[in-house]
Amino acid sequence: MTSFALLAAVVLFGAAGDVCVARAMKAVGEVTSFRFAALFATARRAAGNLYLWVGVFWKAAAFFSFLALLTRAELSWVVPATAISFVVETVAAKYLLNETISGSRWAGAVCICCGVALLSF
Repeated sequence: MTSFALLAAVVLFGAAGDVCVARAMKAVGEVTSFRFAALFATARRAAGNLYLWVGVFWKAAAFFSFLALLTRAELSWVVPATAISFVVETVAAKYLLNETISGSRWAGAVCICCGVALLSF
């Protein structure tokens, strides 16, 4: 049971981190120039965004949960099982970031669910 709780933590914490970082970077804006001054200004705007730091926190929590999970389960199960995070992130993008998800992306998410289900047997 501990393995499944840690798996849930990896997936949920990682998805929370990705959603927060995506929200932060949408607020920062697109990188349009790769000159040092422009990159520095973008990095400075990003560093001042709270969502970026919250996202880093959640990604760190996901990483340490992943390490703990590896102490209890085999890598050949852990890595494919964490792929369910793609589904969680697709749903989060739809409802938390108001992104439009195409039918092919939903189909891909369903295929990932089927693959994770096969792994669990």
